[in-house]
Amino acid sequence: MERVLSGAIPPGARIEANEIAAEDGVSPTPVRNALNRLAGAGFIVSHSNEGFFAPLHSEQELRDLYDSCSVLLSIAITRAANARTPSTIDSQNVPADASVELKTESAFRDIMAFCANKRLCGALGDASLHLRPIRRLEGEWIGNRDAELRRILRAFSALELSELDRLIDAYHRRRIRLVAKIVARMQDRREQHASDSGSAI
Repeated sequence: MERVLSGAIPPGARIEANEIAAEDGVSPTPVRNALNRLAGAGFIVSHSNEGFFAPLHSEQELRDLYDSCSVLLSIAITRAANARTPSTIDSQNVPADASVELKTESAFRDIMAFCANKRLCGALGDASLHLRPIRRLEGEWIGNRDAELRRILRAFSALELSELDRLIDAYHRRRIRLVAKIVARMQDRREQHASDSGSAI
């Protein structure tokens, strides 16, 4: 199910259980069961008699996701800044050749760990999974995105908490301002994907 959660399937695109089963060399039944669990958790969408789809968020849903991430990370940074003992980074091992967005997502999880609250960490993880497909596509839509993410990673590595808080706030505010354009681009991408899939039949 990693391919579903990885963001490799464009927002709004149909998820073919039989194709996933064939590629993984398993029966379609466990794949459908897993897809039903993901639909129940809200990571994908299920339509009766139509199958499963990667979610295509509305403008408000997307604003809420970006805002949630910003608020949660700000809480974690504030707690780290107010801690009596210096914060340390218990960074998850991310391959050196991982994409900038995956490195940033990992850094966001590590920042969240500053608050030492598993429920808040889980809330960020949930929002990040919903945003992963969109972050994968941001490079095509948002100028200077990689430089922006590298600045966040540098501030995080140096534990420059006030600068990190400022950069993360700016990162999310920028995306909230661009939500209408992002949703329009996602819809274009979905239509292109549907057109390509139709011509391949």
